[in-house]
Formats: sequence, C-alpha cells, structure tokens
Amino acid sequence: MARPTKTMLLAAACALLVAAPAEARLVYVTDPAARDARVWVARDDGTQPRRVGPGHSPKISPDGRWVAWVDDDQLMMRLADRTRKARVVVRSSSIGELQFSPDSKLLGFVVGHRLFVYDIRERDEVKAASGSIRGFSFSPDSAAVVFGTAGRSDAADAPSDLYSFSLEDELRIRITRDRKSLNPLWGPVGIVHDRMRARGGDAPSYNVFSIQPDGGSLQRITTLRIPSLMSGLVPLEQSADGRRLLANFVGQDTQVAFRVNVVNGKAKALDNDFENGLVGFDLTADGRTVLGHTGGPDPTARHNVVTVPYGGGSPKVLVRRAGFPDWSM
Repeated sequence: MARPTKTMLLAAACALLVAAPAEARLVYVTDPAARDARVWVARDDGTQPRRVGPGHSPKISPDGRWVAWVDDDQLMMRLADRTRKARVVVRSSSIGELQFSPDSKLLGFVVGHRLFVYDIRERDEVKAASGSIRGFSFSPDSAAVVFGTAGRSDAADAPSDLYSFSLEDELRIRITRDRKSLNPLWGPVGIVHDRMRARGGDAPSYNVFSIQPDGGSLQRITTLRIPSLMSGLVPLEQSADGRRLLANFVGQDTQVAFRVNVVNGKAKALDNDFENGLVGFDLTADGRTVLGHTGGPDPTARHNVVTVPYGGGSPKVLVRRAGFPDWSM
C-alpha cells in the first residue's frame, strides 16, 4: 500500500479541524432580581467565567458561538468569546421567550403578541406568527417553527392551537383543531406538547401529548391528576433519541423539574420541594444530565446553577449564587 502524501495528510487534518465541535459553554445570571443583574458565560463545567453584559434571560446557541439575552427593553446578542461588541436585535418593553435554532443560524423571540425569527448573519427578521403566543419551537432541521396561539386572548385558559411556519416559503399550516394545544417542543420523532383542560375558577390543567407535524398520530403520553392551583408539566427538552423528556411541573408558586419517559408516560419529580427545589432548564443530547438551578422559580431567592443525573441523585454545583442557566451541550 502506498504511503499517504503530505498533501493528503494535511487535507485530513484540516477536515478534522473543521468537523471538531465548538467548545461547550454555559450561560447564567447573577443577582437576577437586582437592577445590576449580569449575564455570564463560562465553560460547561462553570469554570473560566466571563461577563457578557447586564441583563437576564440568557440563551446560548447550540454551537456555543452566540449569546442572546434581555437588557431592560432591548434584546441583545453577542459572540460568546466577546471578540465583538454586543448588537441590539430589537427594542421593546415586552420581550418574551427566546430560542436559538438547532443549526445556530436563527434566533426566535416573542415581542408582545408577535413571534419573530431573526437571521443572525443577514440581520433581518420575519414575523412568523401573531396573537397570544403559547410557546414555540424550531424543527430539528431549523427549516420551520411550531407555535401555540390563543388568538387575541391572554387568559390562561383561552382556547389555543398549534401551527407551523415554514421559513423558506413563509407558509403557515394548522396542526391542531382541538382548541386545547400549547407549549410545543419539536423533537426528533414529532411534536411534544400540552393539551389543556379548562377548570372553572381554577388554573387549567396540562398533560403531555405528541403529534406529527401534519396533524396525525396524536398520542397521549402522561395521565397525571393535577391538584387545584397547579397546571402540570411543560415540556422543555428531549434527548436525541426522543425517549427522554425534561419538563417543569408548574403552578402557583411552583416550578420543579420532572423526568418523563415518552414511551410509557411515567413521570417523576427530580426534587421533593415543589416551591424551592430544582428548576429544570436543559437536558444533554444523550439524556443523561439535567441542567438547572436550586431555590425554586423566585428570582429573589438564592440559587445555585447545578447538574443532576436524569435518573435522580444529588446535584453537582457548577456556579454558586447564580441561576437561570442555559448551555450548548
């Protein structure tokens, strides 16, 4: 067999460099309830922290390159390595949910009653939806978004349905017609979402279902009985194989991380303290590790950024006195 030439070896080395994944990074907030709240970026284990800027609600792109966050009435974006100044994406007093696309090229965000998708390279955006947005999620190939909308009503139990929006042709397609669907998460094998049951004089209750993007194959996943003043599970993240789901159980003064087996519907809390315990934020692609913070949902409480085994166990502290994390793992 002939020995490889220097040119071939150089080409192979360059291919490996190009294929190498970006360094996994973590973002979080210190003093989240204070006027001087700060967003930080660090290695995925919490070491080598660097300040990104003032603000809250940070998100980091899956490739670890970009950080987006809210600073007063501005949606900001900056390279995670801080080699450039932050850019202002939009100005508004009502900036809501943020989310990067899986390919890290787009940023979805809610402003008031509108959902926008922002092209990071081109620096322009398209309006994907209007109305009272009840959650949104990018498709795994980043070509579309799914969203829930309750029309003009902001009531917690307002009828809601799921729609998809294709980014190439800007075509909207209605997925559900049950007037009960919200909080979608577009995973590897379908769209996991909540179906709501209105309860007169009480918070609506949620259980988790799955459906295909064309509206077919509706399946129920969980069958929880939801107590008064509670709503139930809100899907957050799925493993790459679609079998493991991270959700938060939400309600009055309540938010706690749950693991959900998508195959058999079994759901279990990752903390026994529903008011001051572990809040989930992300799940690794292999489904083994949950990222969250301790101290419950109240931003004025004392939090630590932690990881917890998906199967349960003691938390590992990554950053003390910090919360509301996200990572690129």
